Amino acid sequence: MNKSLKNTLARNLKAFRLRAGLTQSDLARKAGTLQPRVAVMESAEDPTLPRLEWLARVAKALGVAVYNLLSEEATAEVKPFSSLPEDGDNLAAHLKGLGASLTGPSRKKRSFSPEAVVLGVLRVVPSSRMVECLPGLLSKRDMSYEKLLRLARERGLVNRLGFVVDVAAALAEEDADPAKASGLHALSRKLWSERDKEAEEFLMSEAPEDPEFRNWLKKKTPLPGKKWGVYGAYSLERFREAFKRAA
Repeated sequence: MNKSLKNTLARNLKAFRLRAGLTQSDLARKAGTLQPRVAVMESAEDPTLPRLEWLARVAKALGVAVYNLLSEEATAEVKPFSSLPEDGDNLAAHLKGLGASLTGPSRKKRSFSPEAVVLGVLRVVPSSRMVECLPGLLSKRDMSYEKLLRLARERGLVNRLGFVVDVAAALAEEDADPAKASGLHALSRKLWSERDKEAEEFLMSEAPEDPEFRNWLKKKTPLPGKKWGVYGAYSLERFREAFKRAA
């Protein structure tokens, strides 16, 4: 019975995840678990069954009921999430096109909106340099804040976006652009109302496992990151430097 149940769970979990446009790491981050754990649950070869509490968190992250993950007749009729760029070179090319000072290829493999590029970088985190470009772009470029909010909601990136929006607002104030700063502060308030209050994320491609390194990163995180529960060895000075280099 357990083998049959595990086969069903593995099939449905993977199907719902793919239809949601999520990688295993994306789902792990949204559900507050680890990517290897998701991989084990998607493997029909591994007989391990999860606790109900784990299933409930994963189901919530996918926008489905626990029943859907265990039903042999489950249908993944979930509205597909908006497409985001994942390829690092393509993200770099888009950022350069928006005015970021980056090296590397400039040819875009596929076109994406500026809003999708911002969320794509926050989702994949190809490099710290790309992340450091985001506040400057948000404070200098016109973007749809409603679209940014929607994409952040879809992909569980509200806290990450909130962090860079707060940095962008501070940069706009330093640049004597009160209108832009006001708009960014308004977006920050909307994001704050929808934040994950228990978040403990690390703004890098893979969260570190070593406890000492995690604690070191938390100490190095600037205040806006600590506010949002988004940690990484980013400095406000590097954000300012990227802002100055942006077109």
